[in-house]
Amino acid sequence: MTIQIEFDTRSLLKDLKDPKYIYEIKENKQSLFIIRKPKSNKGRPSFLTTPKKIKISPEAVGLIVGEGYMGSHFVFANSNEKAIDEILFFLKQFKMPLKFYLEISVKNQPDEFVKICKKFWQEHLHLALDRIRLRKEFNSEVQYGTLHINANSIILANLLKKVIEVSKNKAENNKAIATSYLIGILAAEGNINIKKKTNCVYMVRISASKKKERNHYKKCLKKVGIKIFCKDMPTISKKEGIKRGWKTKFGRAGAVIISKWDNFIKILDLNLLKLSKDKMDKFSIHILQNKFTKQFLDISPFIGKEFRIKTLQNHLNLSSRHVCRLLTLFKKGYVNRRKKKNFYLYKLNNNYIRIYNKLISTKNQIGFV
Repeated sequence: MTIQIEFDTRSLLKDLKDPKYIYEIKENKQSLFIIRKPKSNKGRPSFLTTPKKIKISPEAVGLIVGEGYMGSHFVFANSNEKAIDEILFFLKQFKMPLKFYLEISVKNQPDEFVKICKKFWQEHLHLALDRIRLRKEFNSEVQYGTLHINANSIILANLLKKVIEVSKNKAENNKAIATSYLIGILAAEGNINIKKKTNCVYMVRISASKKKERNHYKKCLKKVGIKIFCKDMPTISKKEGIKRGWKTKFGRAGAVIISKWDNFIKILDLNLLKLSKDKMDKFSIHILQNKFTKQFLDISPFIGKEFRIKTLQNHLNLSSRHVCRLLTLFKKGYVNRRKKKNFYLYKLNNNYIRIYNKLISTKNQIGFV
């Protein structure tokens, strides 16, 4: 069952710091009609119908933190239909009109590319798009362009700011919420980096320009059992990038760097990339190329059996390096052992079997050979 974080709408309104405006509430059976009025005679009032209890999934919180804008209105932009559906499900409870804009990078694309993108999103949403913007200066990095959802309500934007603030704090202190929240964050801000020489995943980055945001992500990662070993990737400004002689005309956002095989297995085990099929497929293909993954799978014929290290080494013709890996797996909790006379007997435990099944399932899903 998907976790939902619940907020009392009246309490949220009381906590809003909006010195130039007052909020009036008219209550119905299941909803609140909110009127935001300027204290002076300048400006127009705005209106919003909200549920008495606002519910949001931690995945949606992560997506909004990564790809949302909350100013005089609320905008969410993403190229992934699962992410779009998650945000639309959240917005559905407000029963307000939404506008949909599609941004398409058309550089080096065939003439029919715009039609393909438009058709995809209109069929997915079952409605016509309000506007299409063509970007001629960029090559497209996504399959069907980037969809923008626009909810033109400052009341909603203000409520959301408070919802996000409280939800982020909950994610830092609750493992279940942190897990779901990171699914949204990785869908919005996650990047999978592959080392060309080995064709393996060597790091997963979570982009974040501000140090405060990076520290927040690291607290959430720690909560789910992912340890950070590398220093953060610093933010590089456009000016500094030019000074360094970079080819790109832009700078680079800072990032939290997730490294090491144990952390990659944790990402797979917790299914943290499930909201983005492209990222999940890329990650899965290249973690299966990892030598530690291959060594992990190599010892699977001994599932359900007790064995000595020498037996394993002889049967699989393993080098001492592989044997050291077995001892590492014992220390990591994938292998049990018991002493018999002057030697140890080892057995692959349920933790090993669970991760083995996860890897095999992943292998089958992507058709990995």
